[in-house]
Order: sequence, then structure tokens, then C-alpha cells
Amino acid sequence: MNALRPASTARVDPSRFTRFALARYVGYAPLALLLLVAVLIPMLLPNFLVLQVSTALTFALAILGLNLLLGFAGQVCLAQGALFACGAYTTAILVAQAGWPALATLPVAAAVTALIGVLIGLPALRLGGLQLAIVTFGVAVLTPQLILKFDRLTRGVTGITFDPPAPPAWLPVGPDLWLYALCAIATAVCAVLALRMTRGDSGRALQALRDNPLVATSLGVDLVRARLAAFAVSSAFAGLGGGLFAILNGYVSPQSFLAGRSIEILIGAIVGGIGSVSGAFLGAFFVVFVPEWTAELSPALGGLIYGVCLIVMMLVARDGLVGLAQRIAPTLFSLARKGLPTRSAATAPAPNHKQETSP
Repeated sequence: MNALRPASTARVDPSRFTRFALARYVGYAPLALLLLVAVLIPMLLPNFLVLQVSTALTFALAILGLNLLLGFAGQVCLAQGALFACGAYTTAILVAQAGWPALATLPVAAAVTALIGVLIGLPALRLGGLQLAIVTFGVAVLTPQLILKFDRLTRGVTGITFDPPAPPAWLPVGPDLWLYALCAIATAVCAVLALRMTRGDSGRALQALRDNPLVATSLGVDLVRARLAAFAVSSAFAGLGGGLFAILNGYVSPQSFLAGRSIEILIGAIVGGIGSVSGAFLGAFFVVFVPEWTAELSPALGGLIYGVCLIVMMLVARDGLVGLAQRIAPTLFSLARKGLPTRSAATAPAPNHKQETSP
């Protein structure tokens, strides 16, 4: 009687599966690394550097909003600097003139900026591409002039000064660490919200809107609602970042929100990686720290060195730092796997070639 033979099964290459899983989830590695760095920063850095990191986190919120809008929804917007200014002035006016607690102004700053973002997004229903970019950049250019125009509310060139919030009495930390904790918590919450938005049905709807609006409509996506929602969330993130920026400095003025601020936010999004949540943080650190480091290297050639850094970044990492990590991580992992069996084989005992004879 013949023995029953097991059914043949398809062979699975474990290394190929591992590379696929690594390529899929390697995007979380920078986010996990940033979380670890965020915990270690107060322990390792002096207070003035902690304040700079806090400033970078406020810019990360604006860049994160732009990544959602441009990278996932495919909507061009060069008005993030103006929305950043709106959030900052909302917080400053409510604290200095209305006597609100500083922390209570942050939700209002996000809500007001989201409403303005919806108004900015209305032209996106008919315009797109370069035309929409010009319209939104016009908003960025117009914002400092509007701040000067309404000087009774914004105090014009003088700006608005107020005292940053003190840490609670039950929390034994200094003001710098307290403000850093506020920025870190706010950015962490927004990063989680952004990850939820880019996954599941909402993420697929945004990607369909970006890739082909006609296909998105055939799939049941409401284009008007999706576009305005993307502008609202992106603007809310920028407004929250602006409110935190005002609290950090205790001062706002039109000079802090010129049109170049929107360009800096766009540079941060491109360098970090458009369409990536963790790339917003990497891009924010780039635009905050790299110009200062280049200026310290050579005060006369700081701008030139910074420009060269941008050119090199685009040549080496066209899809941003996160995209570069996603490309090289599977290769490095594969090289590491190829090296491990060689070393283990060298130390393994020689196989016994003696054949056993059957009885």
C-alpha cells in the first residue's frame, strides 16, 4: 500500500517576505526614533537648545499640515506661513488684550485658522496646479500688509508682547522644559491624528483625490468635501503651530511672518519627504538648525552654504529623507543577512561525510 503523500505547497522565500515587511514598515522607524529623541532631549541638551527644538516642533506642525494637503490630497498651497501667522496672532490677541489663559487660546487658534483655510481652499474647487499655487502665495504676501493695516488690533510694527505661561505649581520643572513638553505633546497628538487620516478609507479617499479626481468621483468620493476638509485640517495644524510659536516667544510681529516663511515651510516638507508624517519633523529640524549652523561656519557665506545643502539634498534624496531611508534600509538589511551566514559557516564544525550502510 502506497503511503499517502502530502499535498505540495508553494515555497515561500523568508528573506523576500522580510524585505517586503521591512520596506512597508520602515517608514515608522524615523517616527519611533524621533519619539526616543524627544524623551532624551531635555536630559542631554542645555536650555537654549531645548527652546530651539521647541521652535522646530512648532514648524513641524505647519509642515505636517502641508504634507497632508500636498502629499496626500495633492492640493498645492503656499500660504502655510500666513496660516501660521493667523494662529500666532489669534493666541497673542486673546492673551494680551482679552486676558485669556495661554493654553485656552490654542484650540481657538486652530479653529479660526481652519475656517480661514476653508476660505483659502474655495479657489481649489476650480483652480489647480500652478494657478492655485500663485493664489495661495498671494495670500502669504498679503498677510504682513494686513497685519500692518489693522494696527489697532495687531499693534502694527510694534507687535504684541505677553508673558508665556508658567508651569503648574505641582510640576517641578523650569519654564523652558514646560514649554517644550507642551510642544512635544501637541505635535505627538497631531502626528497620531495625521496617521489615522492617512490610513483606511480616509487615506484611500485622499490618495484617489490626489491621483485622479475623476476616478475618485466614480468611487463615491465627494470632491468638494474632501478638498475643503484637507484644507481645514492642514490649516488647523498650522494655526496650532503658530499659537505655540507665539507662546514660546511671548512676542509676535509682522517681521516674523513674511512671505519667505511659507517658502521655508515648503522647503521643510520637501526635504523631510512630502507624503510622510515623520518627514515633517525631519524637515522642521532642517529648516531651523541648518541655516544657523551654516551661518556659524561662515557668516558671509551662510546663505551660499545653505543653498548648496539644499541642492545636495535634492540630488541625494529626491523624495526626502524618509524616502532615502526607505530605499537604503532594505539594501542594508539584505547585505547584513548575506554576511551573517558566512561568518557562522566559518565557525561551524566540518560535516561528517561518512555514509551509513543499510543493514
